[in-house]
Amino acid sequence: MRSFVCVDERDWEAVIRGAARHLTRGTATLAHVIDERGPRGYELSLRGLLGRRGRGDRQEQGMDVAAREAAERLLADAKALLEGLSPGLSVETTVPSGDPNRELMRAAGEAGAETIFIGRGAPGVRPRETVSGVVRGWNENRRGQADGLVLNDGTEVTFPPHRAEAVRTVLSEGARIEATGVWQGRRLHAYTITDAASGASVDAHEPPDEQPGEKPLGHTARFVVDHALCDVVMLSL
Repeated sequence: MRSFVCVDERDWEAVIRGAARHLTRGTATLAHVIDERGPRGYELSLRGLLGRRGRGDRQEQGMDVAAREAAERLLADAKALLEGLSPGLSVETTVPSGDPNRELMRAAGEAGAETIFIGRGAPGVRPRETVSGVVRGWNENRRGQADGLVLNDGTEVTFPPHRAEAVRTVLSEGARIEATGVWQGRRLHAYTITDAASGASVDAHEPPDEQPGEKPLGHTARFVVDHALCDVVMLSL
């Protein structure tokens, strides 16, 4: 059986774990489509601001390279996870670029895919996860504001910059902590962080008021349901 799994930065791990329950044999292709519409719009705006084509082209090429490198790293992580969960499965990867809907269906059609797995984009309450470890350091955004921390095993925990002062009042480097939140790609966006030694806890971010079924399917999901010439398995994440 040939299957296609659409891998997105936000919910890739949940999609892989869900797909692995159904994929035990055959070949699965992990696909991450680089949406060229964003960089193209940026490049056109840059041309208008600079009045010169050359610099805009160099900027666009740099963005293309960075986007492809990020996609390849994401797919490498996803492939390793799927191979570990489904040892009998042959796993391939592909990084097409263009309109995500068209490119996904084109690639799946050319490969003769029988099944497509795609995330719904979290239609309801997202499961909370807890990670623990020792604080190794802090992450900062482009403005120099603290917006996360890094644990000793490399796990990144994020929070809004406006909560940085409150977090750093309770935590310090070298402290063993527990953070509870939701995964956003390979980072945990924390709602609460607790110092394991003192028991002191800080609200890193107020959880959203989520209710099951209130969030609609994304555009890609609708497109696949309406136009795929194959069996489609929708994973409710």
